[in-house]
Amino acid sequence: MEQSIAKNISTLLSVIESGNRYRLEHSYASGDLTDFHQWADGKSCEGAFLFIDQQSVGIWIVLIDWKENGNFYVVIFPKSRAGPIAEIHKAHGEGDEVVLSWQYSPTKRDSRNWERKQYFIEVFLSDVITISIPSRPDEVDDFISELFTLANSRQKADSLDPDRPSTRDGFPEGKMKQKLHFVRERNAELVRQAKLLALKTYGRLICECCGMDFQSVYGKIGADFIEAHHTKPVSTLHRDGENTQVEDLAMVCSNCHRMLHRRRPWLERHELKQLLDANHSLHGRYPELKC
Repeated sequence: MEQSIAKNISTLLSVIESGNRYRLEHSYASGDLTDFHQWADGKSCEGAFLFIDQQSVGIWIVLIDWKENGNFYVVIFPKSRAGPIAEIHKAHGEGDEVVLSWQYSPTKRDSRNWERKQYFIEVFLSDVITISIPSRPDEVDDFISELFTLANSRQKADSLDPDRPSTRDGFPEGKMKQKLHFVRERNAELVRQAKLLALKTYGRLICECCGMDFQSVYGKIGADFIEAHHTKPVSTLHRDGENTQVEDLAMVCSNCHRMLHRRRPWLERHELKQLLDANHSLHGRYPELKC
């Protein structure tokens, strides 16, 4: 990554607006780092920033000439600065449109790296991460969020933590934006309209795979609750964006949603229904969780 890009990111991170999901707790100014970490000290840096999320989890975002060859990295450290979580430096794009990319490739010596990679893919939906570079203050939040998600997924996959993070519903989708980045945007209004259509059609929100009704199972707290599954993987969309239709969303329960994303390529709804029907034929009922 060119130093000029690192400078731009640093400027935006240093003036993060109040009210965002992340709080800037501490930072290092540009210059050679000192008293930070043995692998980082003495290297040219465009800034190091400690952000805290709403659960009081913190990560450092360090913009640094990591290999001391003029190629700047975005290096993520935990709050403790115990060691780097991810070292991101590949920038690509055309003209003003530039994104960062990183690939999860575990190298532990215990013959379980395949499990780690599958774990990461199931959570993040890919082992190749593409992160949009912000060009305006109102885009910084999404940039930091992607780095938090990457850090959490990397740490849990490395340790094969049984307490898995939530599976991403997909990557943001939309149209290529100008100036240093692209963001694919989900349309929250589209999800709302899909739920309204389901209510109009069936009179209630039920899982399109197993038929579960959250209100029937959980009572009042489950009223009007359902998850929206985007049936078109973002990898299949045109890079300039596509218009997502209400029909492209499926109303599913949380368990079926996870199962749809369990395999790559994703299971189709009819395939999951077939698995449920087969299980019903063998055991005479669905599992105890009703899905």
